[in-house]
Amino acid sequence: MKRNLLKAIGISFLIFVILSWIIPVGTYTSGELETNGIDAVGIFDLFSIPVSTVLVFATYIVVFAVIGGLYGVMSKTGALDKLTDKLAGKFSKKAKTFLVITIIFYVLLSSVTGLIVPLFVLVPLSAMVLFKLNFTKVVAMASTVGSILIGSAASTFGFNISGYTKNILSLDMTNQLVAKIILLVVITVIFIVFVLKFSKNLTKPVTVKETVKKVEEPKEVKEVKKAPAKKASAKKEVAKKTTKKTPAKKTTKKTTKAMAISKSVKKVNSEKAISIAPLAVIFTLMFIVTFVGMYNWYYSFDINFFNDLYEDIMGVKIGDFAIFEHLFSGITQIGYWGNTEFVIMMIIASAVIAWLYRLSLHNYVEAFISGMKKMMPTAIYAGLASVILYVLYQASYSGTGTLVDTMFAKTFELSDGFNVITTAIASLFGSFFYNDLYYLLSGMATYVTGFDASALSVAGLLIQSVYAVAMLIFPTSVVLIAGLSFFDVSYKQWFKYIWKFALLVFLIILLVCAILTVL
Repeated sequence: MKRNLLKAIGISFLIFVILSWIIPVGTYTSGELETNGIDAVGIFDLFSIPVSTVLVFATYIVVFAVIGGLYGVMSKTGALDKLTDKLAGKFSKKAKTFLVITIIFYVLLSSVTGLIVPLFVLVPLSAMVLFKLNFTKVVAMASTVGSILIGSAASTFGFNISGYTKNILSLDMTNQLVAKIILLVVITVIFIVFVLKFSKNLTKPVTVKETVKKVEEPKEVKEVKKAPAKKASAKKEVAKKTTKKTPAKKTTKKTTKAMAISKSVKKVNSEKAISIAPLAVIFTLMFIVTFVGMYNWYYSFDINFFNDLYEDIMGVKIGDFAIFEHLFSGITQIGYWGNTEFVIMMIIASAVIAWLYRLSLHNYVEAFISGMKKMMPTAIYAGLASVILYVLYQASYSGTGTLVDTMFAKTFELSDGFNVITTAIASLFGSFFYNDLYYLLSGMATYVTGFDASALSVAGLLIQSVYAVAMLIFPTSVVLIAGLSFFDVSYKQWFKYIWKFALLVFLIILLVCAILTVL
């Protein structure tokens, strides 16, 4: 399954390589395209670029690996299994209700925060509950990772989506807010209906204890076969054979594949003595602090509180010595946190959880490393997903432009002024190359900032929404590739499942933007 992901990433890179031999690079200035010849990817580049990509985008690798380490520690305490068992038990007769709640939860969080990668830290927790409610891997993937990407398609206040659009295209944070909310509600409802229609869940949830029981039952069936069967025990034998045909074994395989992190280490606490409260509190606090720290309040809403607070604290002196400036050296002010601070918060949270559950240093380190090892394939694939972005990122320093600039120019030349179709097409293929919205907007800014204010407002919504849909289907999407690897779902399987919904949402976005242009 994992080789299929590598194949999908490799084919995407190969497409870019072929295009580099056909399409010249260019720059767009003063309304004209200046081409600068072919800048082809050579034979040696085929090997050096993937290696360089892993090095340059190592932060993605570290983030996903540390997520694994955090869950390794939480699993070691035994509280994680108890928490997910409790949640699964509460929704044992309302599995689809939990599924709907999960979708709405991730869609709203994504739309409001825009923290697409950090939200992945919640995915393993939700996945464990969904698996215990016997939902398939694809449905679990759709309701978590899929919902994160769908929420970004109608980002309301997410800084990494709407915030980028605001600052790069010089728009307001509330640009087309009513349209975004309507779009968010419409596509969320459609997605819920879509997932429920194609969800294949069993009627009875399987807890960890029940799974173990059912795995042992086939052994009893074999023993019955060896012994001479009595007529009186015929009903029992039929019952056991019926039990053998239940999907419990499949559920166990599914759970252990996607959630190997939670099964990678032996629990150290007895189940009766475990309290889930410390884990729930620390995990929730970690997420809240991370959100506050990574959301740029100043560039989103001109809130300068955290900037002023940072300067006041760092300005405290004892005599002429700036005590806090030296004591807290290296701390980035709230609102400007990145993946580094996110990783630090997860490490601190894991250490506090280990301390509260009285794990020894040896057990803590062992659990953390074990969790990282289980998550490492996912982390590496997430890093490799940016292989094309790496080439374009390096080319941006040359000043000669990129082949994507040439493609943008040729596409926008097809229409006079703003056109929903041409802008959507440029946004769609641009997202294939630029899997980060910041770089996509930067690349398209030269072409769209010439539109009048009303057209630019619609263009901003169109670009960010189409980008999110593209990240739902293109194998250059970091979160999508990470999700496919984590849930052990092939790209082909996912594409067959999601393409109809993605196409429908794409058409809805076009319709909404077309209506906005005539209002």
